[in-house]
Amino acid sequence: MNAPIAGRPQLSYLGLVQFLFLLTWAVYAIYLGPLLARLGLPKEFALRLLLLDQVLFACADVLLGLYADRVMRLFRGMAPVVVSLNLIACLAFVALPWLTAGAPALFVGLVVLWVLSSSVLRAPLYALIVRRSQEPGKATAVALLGMGLASALAPYLGTVLKGVDPVLPFTLSGVSLALATLGFAAWEARQQPANSVADSVPRPAVSRVGWLLIAMLLLGAGLQVHVFVNSAPLYKGLADPALLPWLMPVLWIGFSLAVSAGEPVLERVGARRGIALSALLGTFACVACLAAPNLFVLIVLQTLMGMAWGGVFLAGLSLAGGAGRHGREGLFVGAFFGSLALGAAARVGLTLAAVPLSAQITVPLAAALWGLGTLACLGWLRRPSGSASRT
Repeated sequence: MNAPIAGRPQLSYLGLVQFLFLLTWAVYAIYLGPLLARLGLPKEFALRLLLLDQVLFACADVLLGLYADRVMRLFRGMAPVVVSLNLIACLAFVALPWLTAGAPALFVGLVVLWVLSSSVLRAPLYALIVRRSQEPGKATAVALLGMGLASALAPYLGTVLKGVDPVLPFTLSGVSLALATLGFAAWEARQQPANSVADSVPRPAVSRVGWLLIAMLLLGAGLQVHVFVNSAPLYKGLADPALLPWLMPVLWIGFSLAVSAGEPVLERVGARRGIALSALLGTFACVACLAAPNLFVLIVLQTLMGMAWGGVFLAGLSLAGGAGRHGREGLFVGAFFGSLALGAAARVGLTLAAVPLSAQITVPLAAALWGLGTLACLGWLRRPSGSASRT
């Protein structure tokens, strides 16, 4: 029997690591344009680099997930891998603002190193939660809460960090994440080794998560369009643009509420029903945003959209990890995150195409993507209950 993660301090630690991890990405997104300007590169290059980041993330998630499965099967200890790769990532991140006086190729190369190595805090970390914990839902929920809080803080950071030299936020966030990750070895040491699975037991087939990956690709792309393309124009149509830093986090507050309280609900209704119901809620909220009559209604709808995404994310990770037991937790969780990265890449590609799209087009586009993702979730729901270990 796997050992439970012991107590709130250990759970809170996972949330802190994910909070700091997402905070580094927020700092990166805020300063990327100015850093590239120092290198003499055009603003459009930032979108190309962000597109490359997401494609690299998708590849690294799958490859590191595979590697995590191998490490946990042979050595049962992921801490050295997680700590080592993340320290490399933090060093690369802290060095980024210092390279703006050098060759652009060196800067881009360091970004690539940072993206690839920082992926260790995605699939391998969540696969370890699935493999080691008797209550993976609680541990996952706390980790996602850290992610949601960092996403909610990002718009405020954009305002607070105006005019601040990038060296300071890059150093503070990078060093903080490095220090937090150093405690990962102590966290893992408190867990009893998971029971080994005989080599003769066949590992789960990748086809078991086919519908889930399609659903997450569609839902993730829909959310990306909704958050990064639609939300600001929708708010500006009903409120003073100066209020945007206070309004943009509303969706992520809803996300945080859902993941913090959603685990018991998921236990009752089941992960497959939970993801389908959450996707339906998100489709409704996304469509209704187009016709919101006032700011209050739009805020409510954005909160519901965030709660829907929280339910989808929490249930999706549960399904991916459960379907991967035993022996492919890392691969399936990595494919889950990889599909989300491809959804983000699709949104960046849409923006990079410089197509003049109005909210009357992109809001229905986001809703259509969510609707298609919902159909894929229903396709997963209709599969036999043996398709996943947690239903």
